[in-house]
Amino acid sequence: MSDVQESDCEDIHCPPGRDYNTFMQETAGIRQLYEAGVPFFTKEQLQDLSRQLKQAETSDKPEILIKGLEGTEETFEVKTGVTRAGSEPGTEWVLKAPAIEYRTFGFLTSYRAYQMDGFSDLSLRVLHYMELRDEVTKELLPRFRYVVDSVDIITNSFTSCIQAWEASESYAQLQKTVESRENFPLITKIVALALGSMQPRSLDNWDHRSEYQHALALTLRDIVGKRQGETSGNVQCYVQDPAYTEVDKSILKTYDITILEDPDAFVEIDGSTIVLTFAPDVPVRQIVADIARPAMMIWNTCEEERWVHNGREQFMTDPFSARLREMIKSYDRIDLLSDEEKFGEVAIFIRRE
Repeated sequence: MSDVQESDCEDIHCPPGRDYNTFMQETAGIRQLYEAGVPFFTKEQLQDLSRQLKQAETSDKPEILIKGLEGTEETFEVKTGVTRAGSEPGTEWVLKAPAIEYRTFGFLTSYRAYQMDGFSDLSLRVLHYMELRDEVTKELLPRFRYVVDSVDIITNSFTSCIQAWEASESYAQLQKTVESRENFPLITKIVALALGSMQPRSLDNWDHRSEYQHALALTLRDIVGKRQGETSGNVQCYVQDPAYTEVDKSILKTYDITILEDPDAFVEIDGSTIVLTFAPDVPVRQIVADIARPAMMIWNTCEEERWVHNGREQFMTDPFSARLREMIKSYDRIDLLSDEEKFGEVAIFIRRE
């Protein structure tokens, strides 16, 4: 869950409040589309966006065209590397590579979002996050840097986390669940989304959360591979998170884990996939519900569609939905005895065959 941040995002607008009756009228079409079962996210849509993002990297005039659910079109100019005046003397903001904003039914029909941004039928948008740096040396300010940038240190820490995870009760439960399950669906790939960077921004708050989550993905591949045997072929493991650094990528590649750029990992998801995500900052569950019926998911159990705090509606990053609730009716749920600090409240969902 997160509130909208104005300080580090280029694409936030705050026009004055708008009339509620007008809001209901303008968003009526979005509600009708949702009730009719129209997907807000499709693989074709994501593939097109992926193609445009790759083309923008080498284009002289990089632009991204996004089509809305009700037929509108909006063009986003890519401004990677453009600078803005800094918020502190001697600094400047620099725009990072374009990022994708996934907008759910709940967001598009949120009165608070409407008050801030006005009406939109775009389930996808492109924006730039920013980092603050010294305007002369171009070095990032400390709070925008990772405090450990040694591959060896992170590798050793990751190895320790793998060993600790394999000795845990949660690992034993996961292993037993996979090995003892009758009619276990065929698995060809694991897709892990938004597991975060393994590099800490603070030694005092180095919780190793990302390392444990990657350890789960890595060991699950071995468990499933052993269950299926050599005749089923190798189980591929894909990960996606824009937060990955060169250190992360170097380490993950040594474990034969394939790093994909956003949104390519979503496109990989199909009926023979295990999806992993833990309290992501994107609505992974709703995207998955629109594009596939995976063989298995391990993700959070939160079933809140909206979150109200101090009487004010907040934006949830991975909210539940009626469509998602309908999807998981065809899955068996096994609550995972996990460390909530590392994974949150999660469950294993296995599709009934």
